[in-house]
Amino acid sequence: MQRILRDDGHVLADPQQPAQRQALIHRYCPPSIGNLFATPREGKNRGLEWWTELPGQPQHFAALSPAEQAQLKERMTQRLAALTSLIDELERRGDPVAAELRALPTQPTEDTLYSVGGDRVLIRWAPVRSLAAPTPVASAASAAAAASPPPAAPSKQRRRWVVPVMLPLLLGGLALLGLWLGLHHGRFALPWPNGQDGVVPLSSANEGTRMEPVLGTGDVQVTLRWNSRDDLDLAVTAPSGETVSYSRPSFFSGGRLDVDSNARCSTSLQNPVENVFWNSGNAPEGEYVARVSLYNRCDGDRSSIPFELSITLDGNTETRTGTINDHSPNQSFEFVFP
Repeated sequence: MQRILRDDGHVLADPQQPAQRQALIHRYCPPSIGNLFATPREGKNRGLEWWTELPGQPQHFAALSPAEQAQLKERMTQRLAALTSLIDELERRGDPVAAELRALPTQPTEDTLYSVGGDRVLIRWAPVRSLAAPTPVASAASAAAAASPPPAAPSKQRRRWVVPVMLPLLLGGLALLGLWLGLHHGRFALPWPNGQDGVVPLSSANEGTRMEPVLGTGDVQVTLRWNSRDDLDLAVTAPSGETVSYSRPSFFSGGRLDVDSNARCSTSLQNPVENVFWNSGNAPEGEYVARVSLYNRCDGDRSSIPFELSITLDGNTETRTGTINDHSPNQSFEFVFP
């Protein structure tokens, strides 16, 4: 991870809240939305710092050109619209997680927006408070009033606080139960708006119907699919020499990796997918090289892993297949655009 900035003079209002919400974000959302929210950490002298897993040089929104600002705002709008649709679906299902996600900002201000390697990242999405805020000093009268115990309230008045106190605890317990069930019994699949980050049905011989994120499309699109829980990686090198991969998922020229499944075995999908694409009108012309690599074994199985590589150029798709294993962990495929 890399630090975006040091937010001196501020601390988190609730140090536990951001970690809990980020766990839910990464549980229910694709990486393109999960990476939207920078990770807060306590630095030296209690200073607050914001970190991200995205590679590239962090730039504040104000430092970008007007064209880059417009592009960043458009991506931000798409991601937040997809997040809103997810929350709406969770509410329709009666999932208490929706209340936690609803607290996330849906219209962030420009001063909290950063570009990291061409992708958007938000800071201060969790409540913060100033370290310089003075501690209220009680006057003598108020101190005396505080020293005197308040009169005992009738039992009926005390019982009125039971519901406000117990309801958040009950909702939190249900959220943790839902998270545990999701981790142990499979991943929830939820509908997303067409054309944004989300999920759509995809037939599978092993599981009947599976769900996968809506994939980015353009003049050039390369999609890798395989049927194991291992971490395979897709990298595509353009004629310009730029290589889009997990270590550099986006370029200003238009190339992007928008789905990275089973990364470092942190998730374990049986039918994973990875996708690299160039937006329409931005794909360089010439020879491309797509590379499929076995990055890590995730479940102890050492057998060979068959995969399918779909290469779509101007809407025409060609499918190539291959197999990789520990003795032959890489395969490359060349193609030319246009």
